[in-house]
Amino acid sequence: MKIPTARFGEIDVDPSRIIDMPGGIPGFEHLRRYVLLTHRENHPFLWLQAVDDGRIAFVVVNPFLFQVSYEPEIPDDVVRKLSIGKEEDVVVLVIVTIRKDPFRLTANLRAPIVVNGNNRRGMQVILEDHEYPIQFSLLKTPVLEAEAGSARKEMAISTALGGV
Repeated sequence: MKIPTARFGEIDVDPSRIIDMPGGIPGFEHLRRYVLLTHRENHPFLWLQAVDDGRIAFVVVNPFLFQVSYEPEIPDDVVRKLSIGKEEDVVVLVIVTIRKDPFRLTANLRAPIVVNGNNRRGMQVILEDHEYPIQFSLLKTPVLEAEAGSARKEMAISTALGGV
């Protein structure tokens, strides 16, 4: 299927790669279908592109590349809504904010996007734990070498949600 986008022009998207987000993203509740796009090969940042509005796309990243101690607790109701059967099915992404000052690149660790890689259902979850900041600086933390856990999570993103 072809979708028009503001950043990439018209792109061809495999319908099986569409992520269904029944509640949308806060502020964009009317947009429920997204696709993950790879902007550059071997680049940690991806685009979460709205299928039904080519103007809307979010820069996202695997938080485990920057914050090894990040262990968001996914509420039981979210596990049920997304039909998550096992931990390996979970893909976690966080929205990145890019400001005019490139040294203020931040990620929202308090509200991750959680996706069931098996059925491609997802939602943004606002965590109760205030330990995780809304504006976590990505530039103050070096990108860490993938260790076993991070490598599995990175592989889950690639295989379960593979970018277009």
